[in-house]
Amino acid sequence: MSASLKERKEEFVTGLKGGSTIDIYGVTSVSIVSYLVWSILKKKTSVFNDSNDVQAIVLDFLINWVLLLLSVTCYCDNVTTLIAASVIPLLLIVFRRTKEPSGKTTKINLDTLSSKQFTPFITYVTVYRAQMMIITCICILAVDFPVFPRRFAKVETWGTSLMDLGVGSFVFSMGLVSARQNIRQRFDSKYSYFKNLITSIKNSIPLLILGAIRLSSVKFFDYQEHITEYGKHWNFFFTLCLIPLIANVFAPIINLLSPIVTGFSIMLLYEVVLTKFGLLEYILNSQREGLIGMNKEGLFSLAGYLAIYLNGISLGYIIFPLFPTRKNSLTVSGSKDQCLNNRKIYSFSVSPTRSLFILATLFHALYYVLDTCYIYGVSRRMANALYVIWVCAYNYTFLFGYKLVENLVWGEPRYELTHSETRITVANDNRNINCVPMCLRAVNYNGLTIFILANVLTGLINLTFNTIDTSDTIALVILIAYCAVLFTVAFFLYTREIHIR
Repeated sequence: MSASLKERKEEFVTGLKGGSTIDIYGVTSVSIVSYLVWSILKKKTSVFNDSNDVQAIVLDFLINWVLLLLSVTCYCDNVTTLIAASVIPLLLIVFRRTKEPSGKTTKINLDTLSSKQFTPFITYVTVYRAQMMIITCICILAVDFPVFPRRFAKVETWGTSLMDLGVGSFVFSMGLVSARQNIRQRFDSKYSYFKNLITSIKNSIPLLILGAIRLSSVKFFDYQEHITEYGKHWNFFFTLCLIPLIANVFAPIINLLSPIVTGFSIMLLYEVVLTKFGLLEYILNSQREGLIGMNKEGLFSLAGYLAIYLNGISLGYIIFPLFPTRKNSLTVSGSKDQCLNNRKIYSFSVSPTRSLFILATLFHALYYVLDTCYIYGVSRRMANALYVIWVCAYNYTFLFGYKLVENLVWGEPRYELTHSETRITVANDNRNINCVPMCLRAVNYNGLTIFILANVLTGLINLTFNTIDTSDTIALVILIAYCAVLFTVAFFLYTREIHIR
């Protein structure tokens, strides 16, 4: 890459101030709409009955990939038009009666209840994670083209943008899904601090290697860099590597205080250090001297990302168990005997739907109060308190949105106890893979692999094309082809049950 082109590409993503949160919510709401569209088509028609049918595969791709791509590019200023064009045709079939009931009744014997049954497959969480991954993959390439609005690219220091939100949401999602394994270990009375720590270290090694590969590749190919994003040597893979490891190191303290309390404590302490002890001034204005100074954004933002991660874990403790457990709003459920013995004790216990609504409301209220009254705004660069609150508020809200779609189309699972109290009857239990689009299941099945492939393809495309001078039409063709490659690889691996860890 020529020096002048590299400088132009760096300037293209430098000094940006972002856009409004309402704008971001508007374009990303298309992800919920796409799930609604697919769900109605799935339930009211036979188009998705054969998941291997070419027509079904293409339509799946158009609804769950291309629709999201259009929302953040050429339709970003006309999202309502895009949504209307997607939803209005469904009015012809939405009131059509279905021959089969929404779901079947499943009976689970409490005496033989397993940890896997206790933390079943949850449709809306799978959809949420996959849609987030798809938008992330789209944005990391689209940002290099003019068709992608500059207000959606990462801001320099202060402000909100779609890509800033994506980084934090990725971490929140990691925390959310990590809660399931912790619940299962405690349910089976197999939790071990040292075993978990060793496992965490092993799991962090691949991400550490990927971070090192990305670092060396950027230097070797003289790829454009945005140093104020994470630092001179740091990248997002290093952040993803360290956050779960740090959480496992301090697991005893986190479990004692509860994840959400620990997360808030870390957030507040970090904000005090930022604003009262000169850390903010150091990050923004000091010279890049020494290893810490050269990577100050990446290193110090770990505190904010850890707070986001812990909020994700806390939510996982609420939504994953088969039934609300005692104090699930504060701590992880216990052993099987404890869960069953305390299942009628609802102190500090809340259902998934209610918890998502309450948390979304509280965090948004807190965000808008602080955004109005507080001297400092949102900063992804430092992952400050307002950024943490905003990321959590957004994820609570959109998970609530996916949950509403699930309840509206497929029905909310209901639990009934038999008179003998030896089993739970699960009515309308539709939390199974058939209620999730094939392409979303495929993305979730090899999420990290698809993310890595997206990064590799982004690099290759940038080295091959002069992206910043590409017309919108050509850019869309490239982006659709890029999405098609990611979709095809994910689909191929999933249908052949190839799971790359």
